[in-house]
Amino acid sequence: MHRDLRSYRSLLHPLWIGALALLVLNDHALKGSGLLPGWVTGKLSDFAGMLVAPAVLASLLRVSSRRGFLGAHVATGAVFSAIKLAPEAARAVEGLMALTPLPWRITVDPTDLLALPVLLVSYRVLGEAARRPEPAQRPIAHRLALMAGSLSCVATSYEPPPCGEAEGCLPPQPQELASLVIGNATETEQLFRVRRLRETARVDCSAMLADPAGTLSRDLFANAETWLIAPGRALPLGNAGCDAYLIDADGLPLTLLAWSAEQFPEQLLVTTTENSLPDRMIALQRAGARLELAEHPAVFDAPPAEPPPPADACGVSTQGSRLDWTLPVSEAAVLTGITSSPDGCHALALERGDRGDTFFLCAPAEAIPFSEGELLHVSRVAIDGGDYPERPENERALARGIHIESETHAVLVLQGNVLARGSMVGRQASTDFLAELTPLKGCSGFHDACGSLVAPLEVSLLGDGVSGVVSLRAGESAALAEGAETLLVVRAEDMPVRNAECFTAPIDQPRLLESVWIAATAAP
Repeated sequence: MHRDLRSYRSLLHPLWIGALALLVLNDHALKGSGLLPGWVTGKLSDFAGMLVAPAVLASLLRVSSRRGFLGAHVATGAVFSAIKLAPEAARAVEGLMALTPLPWRITVDPTDLLALPVLLVSYRVLGEAARRPEPAQRPIAHRLALMAGSLSCVATSYEPPPCGEAEGCLPPQPQELASLVIGNATETEQLFRVRRLRETARVDCSAMLADPAGTLSRDLFANAETWLIAPGRALPLGNAGCDAYLIDADGLPLTLLAWSAEQFPEQLLVTTTENSLPDRMIALQRAGARLELAEHPAVFDAPPAEPPPPADACGVSTQGSRLDWTLPVSEAAVLTGITSSPDGCHALALERGDRGDTFFLCAPAEAIPFSEGELLHVSRVAIDGGDYPERPENERALARGIHIESETHAVLVLQGNVLARGSMVGRQASTDFLAELTPLKGCSGFHDACGSLVAPLEVSLLGDGVSGVVSLRAGESAALAEGAETLLVVRAEDMPVRNAECFTAPIDQPRLLESVWIAATAAP
């Protein structure tokens, strides 16, 4: 590694001296003077600081290589990015500087990252200056420059003194990164209770926003957090994608807030009622003896405490059995017995030589057309991709299943977003079918025990292997290939809002199809 660099030489370059002068002038004269807007003086400090700070850091560390000079620039950019993007990092640095005579106040503002390209200018220009030979030794000039640069860096974001009674003095406004704020427009402190969607909630934003109170259930929300908000202050609420909150307070009934980041993207918002952006503040105000949230596009009635029961047309879906299985045996085995339980699960006793094993399969009885004494081959099936008509638009075909084959029958048990068919286990594609899925008539959906929104589907089959057009609901079956095959639909549902914590399917996706394909003769 070449050590031909003396970082302190960059401190006497005209670019660095000019940046230092601008930094000092801006922080101690222009800021708060009213001569320039606040956002201009803030950006000036950022741009000047990106020229001053890396050279100061490199000089303090006595960097003597190009790699070390580059490292000082990378470290400066990393710290600057952290405190401008993460409030936690900004608060940590503020806490550290509070131990010194020069405390900082850092504004978290991602737009300040526009100053980062200046680091490239600093590295190229000041790095070249650090490699040039000096015309003469200037130890005093170097030390004075390093002292001035160090002081300007640590004092650049000092906490301004209180305004007091000075005319025209405006205290800094508190800001937070948020999408919306709830402002306390009353004359007293208010205790807010806030419940956010659980981290395990999966939400189709377009479906949720079409009917927030109908698609969401209270079971999808986490435990409440409490916030005491003073009059004139506002509570920030973030949303980086698609989110919802349940809000209530003493005198305020439970209210639903729901919106998408496309409607209200996160930005720095003032957390006071006086200077907040009108479209970003939801005011908590008096309505006689009660409280209410002002009208806003993100305010909705809360979901009912008890979701309405499913309509009669949804009964087939809610009462249908579910598919499940244990890991299959790794070798062919002889079926020695079948024990069925009332819940629809079956224990298949298998024997391989002098060893016995049990394979469990939860499925309708039609899915087990095997007899004692038959030799069974059980294997896993995974579908990842492929062209299937019932596959949801903009989604990849995904499914997991079990293939059981004997000399007389072949069975495919499948869970995913596509239906089971013979081509998945080696059958000729000529027996395949086309499938179309539509919402079940008379059933607008219902909430299950986990709070997920379930919208049952009807399956319409057609194609060479189907006689005409056959419509199936959960629990119904259809003959295929002139009766040589059968497709049993166990479950067909869309779940645009679901709780992944208690979602039992192997693949977390908005459409869940459970089906069984049965062939009367084994595949060739």
